[in-house]
Amino acid sequence: MKIGKILELITTDTPANITKRADVHLSEKSLRKALNKAGYEYRNSGEKGWYFVGEGDEETVQEQLIYDFATAGKAKANVSTNVNKEPNDTNQRSNVGIKRGKEHVKQANEQSAPTIERTNVIRKRSSFDMDVELMKELKIQAIIHDRTVYELVESAVRHYLAELKGK
Repeated sequence: MKIGKILELITTDTPANITKRADVHLSEKSLRKALNKAGYEYRNSGEKGWYFVGEGDEETVQEQLIYDFATAGKAKANVSTNVNKEPNDTNQRSNVGIKRGKEHVKQANEQSAPTIERTNVIRKRSSFDMDVELMKELKIQAIIHDRTVYELVESAVRHYLAELKGK
């Protein structure tokens, strides 16, 4: 969302309510920080509101996206940069009870799996209920394939959505 549009909304609504909109994707604190980084400050004295105090042309700044000035927080977004990771002994997880099976599967995967290259993936934290047995199986497969649970879920959802689009 453009900064100009957010400033329009702020004149009629609070930042807290604006961040609850589906198209904003920022917390109230992140929104305020992003506006500050863009060169705006909030004034309580006199006529309350956001005023441009930054350098440059205000119209140019208002045409920029708020996300250009927002920094991702730990709980809101994760950026993953896995670039040509070579497997080595230091990356192996400890306390795994099925080490032999894991090593066997890992060797098979190293021979056939392509290297994953992903940069700047922004993730949104989500929460959902899942069948206990299904979750156990998911965790086991994550350990066997040396991946995280969220990577497996993300991959499965991607494949399922691609399948739905194909129908």
